Amino acid sequence: MKNALVVGATSDIGTHIGESLAKRGFSLSLTGRNKQQLAELKSKFQIKYPIAVETFEWDVTDFSLHQKFYQELPTKPDIVFFVVGYYEDQTKAREDQIELLKTIQVNYSAVVSLMNIISLDMEKRNEGTIVAISSVAGDRGRQMNYIYGSAKAGLTTYLSGLRSLLFSKGVQITTIQLGPVYTKMSEGHNLIPWLTLQPQVAAELIVKAGLSKKDLVYIRWPWRFIMMVIRMIPEWIFKRLPPF
Repeated sequence: MKNALVVGATSDIGTHIGESLAKRGFSLSLTGRNKQQLAELKSKFQIKYPIAVETFEWDVTDFSLHQKFYQELPTKPDIVFFVVGYYEDQTKAREDQIELLKTIQVNYSAVVSLMNIISLDMEKRNEGTIVAISSVAGDRGRQMNYIYGSAKAGLTTYLSGLRSLLFSKGVQITTIQLGPVYTKMSEGHNLIPWLTLQPQVAAELIVKAGLSKKDLVYIRWPWRFIMMVIRMIPEWIFKRLPPF
């Protein structure tokens, strides 16, 4: 039985990724900040599916725990899904240094720190898959979300370099360029219904991309072309556009 580690398993998308993997017979290692939610997920998955489930309550931004957590995992994962993300309010992040740093740490620094540890182990084993959720917001800096977008842009670049480095080692790195999804994180934001996915739909597409060992996938195909057009707008025009 293969093992999947889901970092951020209590998030709206993470819970559905866990279920999608459980259906496929993966044993699960689930991390999250909410002890009760983790316990509920463990009970639910073990009742519905004949799999082993381990849970780990901790905050991914606690960098001091990264090495210890991975070293003490009873089963090293065959595939890892990074489903952590944080985006509240651009104005608040500009004016509040704590909010600014949290946005950067959750979306970039913490992911890279833990991924570096895991990827080194997979490189030694010459096998493994890492799937990380980035965002179309990182394709170009826009007024409404450039702090969050810059963190995701950094993550996308990191994943690209890591993918090239580990290709010859038998380790697959999959980048998920995600657009809007109906989750707690997106509440209060103006979403376009035909471009916005339900979390269970997004989760299934993410799992399929990871298991198919794709390199870079836009979950909701129109975003590939939308962002291509946005990237092509000359800067002298782009900076004059209203917020979008």
